[in-house]
Amino acid sequence: MSDRSADRLPLSLELSMLMRFIRLTVYVPILEAASPELQSPIESASTVQAILDVFREFDYVGRIGTYKTVVEMSSGTETFIPTMASTPTHGTPDLPSIVRSTKLITYLPASTQREEVDRLVSEVVSAHPWEHPVVEVNLVSLWMPS
Repeated sequence: MSDRSADRLPLSLELSMLMRFIRLTVYVPILEAASPELQSPIESASTVQAILDVFREFDYVGRIGTYKTVVEMSSGTETFIPTMASTPTHGTPDLPSIVRSTKLITYLPASTQREEVDRLVSEVVSAHPWEHPVVEVNLVSLWMPS
């Protein structure tokens, strides 16, 4: 058994390289995917562009080091069953639906005031096509070079 502790940085150095951020994750449907012949990149989807435009309106969104509007985009598929009380953008009440989607992840400084986070989320929700957008807000630590 090898001792890997010699390969690790001292705890004080590791902690000094961590910065706190608010991680904002938004799940966005790619409504253009209804056409099977459409194989465009996820960033060109109108729904994704609408959310990216909102991110770019707020100067502090995605500010990491010397970069701004840093956003991770991952494609995926979502499934859900709209209830009879819903007005789904995609699908039919009481029937399983599957939609191509994108997960957008960006970061805000941990010092961002609650009112500013609320304003940003409100703008994202306004630009989002879903009746109940899925928006995650978490406090995280990112490693940053010193």
